[in-house]
Amino acid sequence: MTLSELMQAVDQVAQSGGTIGHCEELAREAQRLADMVGWATRPIDAGGQLLERLAALQDGLDARHASSGEAHVMMLHNAFTDLGQAIARHDEQLNPNYAGGDEGEDFA
Repeated sequence: MTLSELMQAVDQVAQSGGTIGHCEELAREAQRLADMVGWATRPIDAGGQLLERLAALQDGLDARHASSGEAHVMMLHNAFTDLGQAIARHDEQLNPNYAGGDEGEDFA
């Protein structure tokens, strides 16, 4: 699954919900991508737009969780936090002047 496909699937969960199994699958995919970030030889999100999109998806997941109380939605949110932090950390290590965000930022 590509990052774009993952983001579309997560947006769908934020809009209409998802099963526990589906959210677990998406969270595993986000973790797989986070694990692969270190392989990139150049910044992944030099302009910060990807991190902004991840944060917007997390906002949608937060809203879904607030309205439904589905714990598996927050699990998916947390996986996206890990992915965003991995990207920000990677890009910062490659370029100390990176303006994509603070490593400690929650991306939410």
